[in-house]
Amino acid sequence: MQKLAWFHVPALALTLILGGCSGLATDPGEGDTSREEQPADSSGSGTGDTDGTTEESVESAVMDSEEIEYRDFPPDVLFALLSAELAAQRGRYDVTLMNYAQSAADTQDPAVIRRAMQIAQALDATNAQRQIAEVWLKKEPDHPQALRIAALAELREGNLEQALAYLEKLHEQGGEAQFDTLANQARALPAEQQQQMLELYGRMHERHPDASGITYSLALLNDNTGNSERALELTESLLAKESNYQPAVTLKGKLLYDLDRGEEAIDYLREQARRFPDNRRLGTLYARVLVNEGKLQAAEDEFEALMGRFPEATGLKLSRALVALENDHPDTAETLLNELLTEGVHTNQAHFYLGRLADQRDTPNEALHHYAQVEGGNHFFQALARASYIRADQGELGAVRSNLENLRSQLPDQSARLWQMEINLLLDLGSPEKALGVASNALEQNPDNTEIRYTRAMLRERTGDIEGMESDLRQVLEAEPENAVALNALGYTLTVHTKRYDEAEKLIMQALELDPDNPAILDSAGWIHYHRGQHEEALEYLGKAYERLQDPEIAAHLGRVLWAVDRREEARTLWRRTLEETESTEALKPLLEILEELDLDPEALQ
Repeated sequence: MQKLAWFHVPALALTLILGGCSGLATDPGEGDTSREEQPADSSGSGTGDTDGTTEESVESAVMDSEEIEYRDFPPDVLFALLSAELAAQRGRYDVTLMNYAQSAADTQDPAVIRRAMQIAQALDATNAQRQIAEVWLKKEPDHPQALRIAALAELREGNLEQALAYLEKLHEQGGEAQFDTLANQARALPAEQQQQMLELYGRMHERHPDASGITYSLALLNDNTGNSERALELTESLLAKESNYQPAVTLKGKLLYDLDRGEEAIDYLREQARRFPDNRRLGTLYARVLVNEGKLQAAEDEFEALMGRFPEATGLKLSRALVALENDHPDTAETLLNELLTEGVHTNQAHFYLGRLADQRDTPNEALHHYAQVEGGNHFFQALARASYIRADQGELGAVRSNLENLRSQLPDQSARLWQMEINLLLDLGSPEKALGVASNALEQNPDNTEIRYTRAMLRERTGDIEGMESDLRQVLEAEPENAVALNALGYTLTVHTKRYDEAEKLIMQALELDPDNPAILDSAGWIHYHRGQHEEALEYLGKAYERLQDPEIAAHLGRVLWAVDRREEARTLWRRTLEETESTEALKPLLEILEELDLDPEALQ
């Protein structure tokens, strides 16, 4: 473990695509909200493509088949509508929306109102939607679509009580209120408003205890706000009455897993996925739980079966490819990823993972070919970082640095990230002095960037400038007093490089209070107590740290304290195992230094 952590671009993680179960939201906006055996996700193929361009959406709205009786309008309204349609043809959608919205208010014509709303929705103009909904409800107070749209518009404005009032009215008049859609939209609200929404739904549930949609939505809100036990209780009460209510079936599986009832969740999801084979969301949840539980072959088989049932859902093919990678089936993964490229979907992800496969085969030119074609998405910077290293390693360091400089000018919002990438590149190439120079240049342009300043602090420590390191860390803490990483780094530095133990302990214990389960901070706490001669306290902290992370540096420190209290055979065993299991000489440096201090031969331990 590098105690003074670096901000490297993260390595491949399967969860980037598959996600943890807490991220497997049972959002009915993408899934099945019926009680019948219908597909769980009828809203798209999961390719990430939109249903059409803004131009197409607005054109579709303007060309709506519903007839507008233009002859009934006064000349100024006719002119406004004609101008709106001409503006749409010229791409001036702001004018189109403004004219239609005004005409809707002036005429209160149902067809004009509906068309204005379609245009507002196509442009995602939330304020306009709210205003048009108000006009619509004045004209048609009970119109279901107007009530739904008004509810969502009020939610976006933070008017939660009014939003629910619209849906409750729709429910009471026998319409499909879609309470769960509003509940899912609430995820984007601040925590305080989510809690208010929970209370509002709770009161509505008391008024309508037999309304399945309200019960399910209340369960969703409890899940979203961290009350999984209450969410499960509500879900099970709903399923006791309506065993085929599939959104609740899916939610129950997720909740069981979130509550650490893994095997029970797997058994339940397996049974329900077989009951409802056309529910894609349910089947996908089951497969992802299998991944998270390390049952990779079963997960791969499940994704394969899902692909057969839902061939249009290309996201399933990507998921199966990633599970195959994790399951050490590179040939299967490569075939699936190449199929995605042929189909023209998920191309950024496919190129990225094909690049990783080429890296594993040690074919750098092939890897570079794929990384260079990652043009966006979550893996863009990872691909850029790896492609930059390959090119630099092949002797093109100057061109790589020039490319990063150009990108900084083209992507000013990502400038700090690109500086960090160049610093990490130089470190990976074994040039910490050059990396330090780049970090200083980066700070000249980004003086308030604490991440880069922290990086420079680590580089200064690496090059022996302890005073400069302390200065940078103190500036980080001045900007972010509760930065546990910086507090720990400064405390550890003072422990190792000075005798300022009182100050070091205060910093480390403050960091530990902020992040009590962090193994790096627990290690620092143990190490400062060791330096102060408090061996029992040191063993307690170091034991907890090693329990959480079997890292060579933690093992080195724990062994040193065991040696100090005459538990030397335990120390030897720990060090021997660490030497056997660690390949990196750099990672073993703290242990080797301790063995040298004790005049112990590393080979004699093995």
